[in-house]
Amino acid sequence: MARSKSKHRRLIMRRRKQHNQRMKRRKAEAKAQGAAAPVKKAPARKAPAPAAAPPAAPASAVPAEAPAPAAGPGGGETPPVAT
Repeated sequence: MARSKSKHRRLIMRRRKQHNQRMKRRKAEAKAQGAAAPVKKAPARKAPAPAAAPPAAPASAVPAEAPAPAAGPGGGETPPVAT
C-alpha cells in the first residue's frame, strides 16, 4: 500500500536533516584538519583560441594595393538580357 503524504513528508524532512548534519560534521572536520579550500568544479570546455596573427611587416615591404575593380554596366542583380 502507498505511504501517506504526511509520512512521506516526514521521511523527506528526516533525510534532509540527516544530510545537513552530515555535511556540517564533514565541514567541521575539514576545518579542524586545516584542509585547503574545496576543489572547485572545472570550468566548462571552451573553444580553442584563434591563432595569433603573424607580425606586421614594415610599411616599405608591403606592396601597394590594387585599385578596386570598376563597377559593371547599370546595376541590378541580373545582367541585362541581349535580344
